[in-house]
Amino acid sequence: MTEFEDQGLPLTALAVAAGRAVETTRPDALAADPFATGLVEAARSHVDFPTVWPAHPEAAPPLQQPLLLASIYIGLRTRFIDDFLEQRQQTAQAVILGAGLDTRAYRLSWPAGARVYELDLANVLDFKAAVMASFAARPACELVSVTADLSQPWEQPLLAAGFDPQQPTTWVIEGLLPYLSANAQLATLQAVLALSPSGSRAVIERAVPLPAGEDVEAKLRDFSAQTGLSMGELLARANPPDPARLLEAAGWECSEHPIRELCVRYGRTISLTATDGSAQGRPLKRESQDTGQSRGGFVTAGLPAHT
Repeated sequence: MTEFEDQGLPLTALAVAAGRAVETTRPDALAADPFATGLVEAARSHVDFPTVWPAHPEAAPPLQQPLLLASIYIGLRTRFIDDFLEQRQQTAQAVILGAGLDTRAYRLSWPAGARVYELDLANVLDFKAAVMASFAARPACELVSVTADLSQPWEQPLLAAGFDPQQPTTWVIEGLLPYLSANAQLATLQAVLALSPSGSRAVIERAVPLPAGEDVEAKLRDFSAQTGLSMGELLARANPPDPARLLEAAGWECSEHPIRELCVRYGRTISLTATDGSAQGRPLKRESQDTGQSRGGFVTAGLPAHT
């Protein structure tokens, strides 16, 4: 396999790819990404991302346990979006906003003649393309990579790449909105509305609103000190638009899916549990206390034909 020097890839993109790699190795895997481990290894990150679900997760190094816990959520999210994309209402055109190291263009079934647009930063898309080429992997669709900073307007680069705003489109907004300011989230959702004719559909991972209060502000100050992000930048994300309300006002039919629904649907709990006979099923110290409620859940939506 070709080796690649550090290219300044976002750690979040690598962490999500590692989460898919871990999910793929589980005996009860909800999704399989045969490329995820290779992408993580090729990045040669200084972070020791786990790529295998261990037989005894409680024995994993303390720094890896939160990553293993996150992989459970990533597995749920991946399967949910995969299922949505492979439903019967597939469109011939799809857009993945903030594609990162996602490999759905390679590993899912797409309609004949489908075109998939992936938008992200140039170094992310270039790295992924080079690694996938080193695997001799071929997309199962026409894959179009579009360089864009999604915190800024991105419609023109998409249109310049050949996107047809008159054609029904499937939109995937996964893991993006939480990293945008509330204003940028609104602009992104409005752009989706403007570029979507009847017959379009979308799956959107929500951003979590931050409740007001001194406790929250204290936590934000601590987070700001740890990450170097300004309080202003953090507070700019505090009151995100509600995707369901915005789309419904534009005539879309929406369904909301909290994380608890996904856990029930796919038979998962967001916790690390012992697998030895003496403690079968007993939650360990590392577990989510809210079964994912700290996350925003998902919205699926479709724009019906005008009557």
